[in-house]
Amino acid sequence: MSETPDSVPPPAPDPRPRPQYGELAPEGWTWQPPQEKDRVDPAPAPTVGAASGTPLYATTPTVQSATATRAVPGWDRPWTIGLLTFGLLATVYGVFSLGGFPVAMQIFYTQEGLGTYTPGASIGAITTVGAIALVFVWLATAAVSVRLLVPHRRAFFVPIVGGAVSLVVLFAFTMAALFIDPTLIEFLSRQ
Repeated sequence: MSETPDSVPPPAPDPRPRPQYGELAPEGWTWQPPQEKDRVDPAPAPTVGAASGTPLYATTPTVQSATATRAVPGWDRPWTIGLLTFGLLATVYGVFSLGGFPVAMQIFYTQEGLGTYTPGASIGAITTVGAIALVFVWLATAAVSVRLLVPHRRAFFVPIVGGAVSLVVLFAFTMAALFIDPTLIEFLSRQ
């Protein structure tokens, strides 16, 4: 006597209690998903030949990077753009600070009674190269940030690193401009 699927009796209910949310299941308990009556299984891929078993439309496996599977937090994009904007303002300030270096030195000379400041021959080159370096640091920072933002990758750290590099560049060129002035070096050595 063969049984048809309609005449199969339902399984007996499990006497063990069903676990609640956040609770560990009792030992030996297994979850059985409910059977769907209207479920349609996808058709198998067409094959080149019945004997070969090779799919006609073979798909190549896609390589997903680890960053594609992780979700980027919603605060990353606004913070990155805000830091880039702040970096642009700081870059403009740094460029004008280096450009106004001779004026600032004349004010210092006047306050300390050192006479008239005469910029050295290389002051113009030092401040110009420093200003150009600051602009290039910001442009590189913006380019890397945008390159990371477009594919939705985390990018807030790039403007922070760019800001640190800009500070080092500004400090280095300012110190180079200060230490080529013999009057200032003599004044500082007397202090």
